[in-house]
Amino acid sequence: MGTTKRIPIVTGIGVAVALLAAACGAANDKEEPPAPGVSPKSYADEPAELVIFGAVGNTEEVWNERFGNALKQKFPNYKFTYIQGSAKNTLQNHIAAGQTVDLVHDSLGGMRTNIIDNGLNFDLAPLMKSHQIDASRFEKPVFDALSDKGKLYGFPLHDGGLVLYYNKDIFDKFGVEYPKNGMTWDEAIALGKRLTRFDGGVQYLGLGVSVNHMLTMNPYSLPFVSETTGKAAIDSDAYRKLVGKTILEPTEADGYRHYLIASNKSITNDNFMKDKHLAMFVMNFYLQLQPDFGTFDWGIVSLPVFGDLPGVGSQPYPNGLFVTSSSKYKDQGMEVLHFLVSDEFQMQLSRKGFIPVVKTKAVRDAYAQDTAFKDKQIVEALYANKPAAPMARSANEGLVLTPLAANLAKVMRGVMDLNTALRVSEEQANKALEEAVRK
Repeated sequence: MGTTKRIPIVTGIGVAVALLAAACGAANDKEEPPAPGVSPKSYADEPAELVIFGAVGNTEEVWNERFGNALKQKFPNYKFTYIQGSAKNTLQNHIAAGQTVDLVHDSLGGMRTNIIDNGLNFDLAPLMKSHQIDASRFEKPVFDALSDKGKLYGFPLHDGGLVLYYNKDIFDKFGVEYPKNGMTWDEAIALGKRLTRFDGGVQYLGLGVSVNHMLTMNPYSLPFVSETTGKAAIDSDAYRKLVGKTILEPTEADGYRHYLIASNKSITNDNFMKDKHLAMFVMNFYLQLQPDFGTFDWGIVSLPVFGDLPGVGSQPYPNGLFVTSSSKYKDQGMEVLHFLVSDEFQMQLSRKGFIPVVKTKAVRDAYAQDTAFKDKQIVEALYANKPAAPMARSANEGLVLTPLAANLAKVMRGVMDLNTALRVSEEQANKALEEAVRK
């Protein structure tokens, strides 16, 4: 379940606003947009040498299989050069060496540090206007996630979000009904208590939550860092409510805390996928990275919802492609982005098991049809909830998430109370944030 990139993730004001906003500072600002009813100029036949930096870390083989081969076929006059990013070959190092980069493939988690902090951010509003791109086709919160202060810097290629997985074998073993789409957190927690039991020498756990993912994509869109003060924003009643319900209450079932103390581990993907002792697991949806999916009978339903947020799921977590401010081929870059979010290409991705970013029903309904999991009723789970609004993001939110997750683990083991955990976490985070500012 994991995404293809680190979790520590932009205030989305809206693609529609961006489309109507007056563009400034862009290479194409002097061009008048095409008159209504007139087709925009195509740059597909104009040659371009596009360097793509894969900050996500995919190999060139993976890039080509997912995107590159289709791009080469669609744009025979473009020369594409793909560079795989890594811990040693970072985007910062690439720029420092004076090397060109036109497009950056990155996750939401890397947008600020890789794109904005490196000065590569380029507002796409003028290009969307001149290329006459219809924003109404797209899932708005998913595009908003790649925005910052009202400016859209990249197009999402495919999406991610939190869902609830469940192990059918455990439910069948204990004769408990399967979870359903649209459950509340209270219903999911009650179901988890029925499945938290010691049987045959094995401690089964009913409901587990990936702490980092829940905090990072929380349905209330609560940020880690305040936009106004630059300080941690986690010692609040809203955070107490979020954490208490989603992370702590599931662990209050008899036997759960004893397991956490004895194992001295947090609940992870391995509890669900490898050990297979966890009945339900809330985690980011990513079908391609789960080699253990074929080893047991699993199901999927939508993320449980809060009573005051009916029908609202997690925030989106897309991977995207960004046109850089330094590129000499911005119009050709927009041609690439426009193709990758076309129904034609999104259908290909959807069939392979990548969550599409368009609202076209046929594209959504085709999800995972070319995979071994086409009969898992995944589409219903993915779209039962609407996405939450993207929260305000900070390049330093990892400095808040790290102490918060560590102290919440203490609360789950009963060695710290929640109020203390939030207060201490905020103090530790603010100290780290102050040190980061001084550097």
